[in-house]
Amino acid sequence: MNTIPDQRTKLHVGKPPIGLSDFPRLIREEYAYVDKSLLIRSVLDSPAQVLLLPRPRRFGKTLNLSMLRAFFERNRPENADLFRGLAIERAGEEYMAHRGRYPVVFLTLKDVKTRTWEDCLGHLRQVISEEFKRHEMLLEGEFLDTQEQKLFRKVRACECAGHELENSLRNLLTWLERATGEQVILLIDEYDTPIHAGYQSDFYEEIIGFMRNWLSGALKDHSSLKKGVLTGILRVARESIFSGLNNLEVAGILEAGAFADKFGFTEPEVERLLADSALSEKLPEAREWYNGYLFGETVIYNPWSVLNFIHKQPAPPAAHWVNTSSNDLVRELLESGGGDIRADLEALLAGGSLECQVMEDIPLRDIRGDPDAIWSLLLFSGYLKPVGTRTRKLKVFHELAIPNLEVEILYGRIIDHWLTRHIRSTHLDDLLDALTHGDVPEFAKHLQTLVLNMLSYHDTADGKGRAPEVVYQSFVLGLLANLGDRYRIRSNIESGLGRADILMSPTEPGGRGIVMEFKRLGEGEEMEEQLQAALDQIEEKQYPATLRAEGCREVLKLAIVFDGKQLQVRDNRTSPWPTKIS
Repeated sequence: MNTIPDQRTKLHVGKPPIGLSDFPRLIREEYAYVDKSLLIRSVLDSPAQVLLLPRPRRFGKTLNLSMLRAFFERNRPENADLFRGLAIERAGEEYMAHRGRYPVVFLTLKDVKTRTWEDCLGHLRQVISEEFKRHEMLLEGEFLDTQEQKLFRKVRACECAGHELENSLRNLLTWLERATGEQVILLIDEYDTPIHAGYQSDFYEEIIGFMRNWLSGALKDHSSLKKGVLTGILRVARESIFSGLNNLEVAGILEAGAFADKFGFTEPEVERLLADSALSEKLPEAREWYNGYLFGETVIYNPWSVLNFIHKQPAPPAAHWVNTSSNDLVRELLESGGGDIRADLEALLAGGSLECQVMEDIPLRDIRGDPDAIWSLLLFSGYLKPVGTRTRKLKVFHELAIPNLEVEILYGRIIDHWLTRHIRSTHLDDLLDALTHGDVPEFAKHLQTLVLNMLSYHDTADGKGRAPEVVYQSFVLGLLANLGDRYRIRSNIESGLGRADILMSPTEPGGRGIVMEFKRLGEGEEMEEQLQAALDQIEEKQYPATLRAEGCREVLKLAIVFDGKQLQVRDNRTSPWPTKIS
């Protein structure tokens, strides 16, 4: 990990900077700051002229580029104090000598989210125009000839032709070096946002064509370029945009090295933030909800959710990050994958994992219906984490899992969306009401009805009319998704002396907790024996221990045994509830 021993400064202590990505303002107004200034050293040390740093949304990309701009940009003497006491200052004069030295071109495309190509191109014109206005000093001297001045004014006024717009970055870099005598630092934030918009709104070919010409003009063998740093979510297929760009280094989330800890929060950083807010005892909750990402070999927390978690205390943990997006694309892609995707998703929700060949260069136009491409996109977008690899026939396969409880909630919502398209919401509401009120006979009856109506939709049978218990478990998890605001719902979690299939802990203190243990009736087995075995397992393994530690005064223990599409439920207070429905 590329770090320097920490020295505590007042810059680390302050109110959480929710949604603030302006580095100078964050420092001057003394917001809490997790020191990522060694990103500057990593950029300068990299032998690559152009760096692409893909990370999930809201993982600090814009703030880090704002920091790079504040560090490198010339004629900004007021920025000198911003880096006092930070790790980059302690890294040595060889790095600080670059502060305030270069002209900087800074463009953020994060708001270029349009539904038509015409609107997209218009928005890009405006973004480029604003950056040209920042460099109007080029018109004041004799840096540009008459034709160049005319072209500059056309771009600034959003009146240039398409080919002139495509050459705008290349020309601006040339002019800035000519005027200052220094090569240029080029920073482009969220470069792939308009590409995602093109994919979703059917102007993919148009935006790919523009981005290819616009970026290659500035990045490919440009003598005026000192360093180029691009951020985004994905590495779009090299043949689409970056073909022929031999000076490009991609430091993605699977890469160990100098950039692995520069986006998102590490465990020591989260411990420090919580301690500064007198919340050290909240670390286990933060770890369960927001930890679990793995960038290279570095374990990372979701920074947006951690800051919101601190800001909203004493409120319980919540799904802060997944609620900042509609997640429509995620749901649509999962639906496009058919039965294989659904089976993998059910395994994930049951606490398992899936295996795929990760595609680092993702061809968006070909992604629908391709499980490997879909799971790869979800990995790079922050919805999955890598937990292992293996090589088979010279091909590398990654094992992927859900990173944390926050993301698990999103997948539960997607399953719920699928379910509600096939059943009346009143049936699901009746089941959930019966469960939360402890009415086991009614719960068993409604669960049986839903299994009869829905299990074939999930395509879970193994050819003998029976399904593995993990499928039943994940099916029930999907049904429980609507209780996410009233219960913390966890699956395959360590509790007592083993791993409980499902634990439900009420968000209201002192409420009734619920433990579920699932079994499938095998050949020659008796229903009564398996029901009792499930209840005995709950007791022997002490599954309720976690719920009692969380303040539950009462715990409802449910044994659920399936025989094909028939099921019975027994709780710790009653005889089994048969649910034969013809």
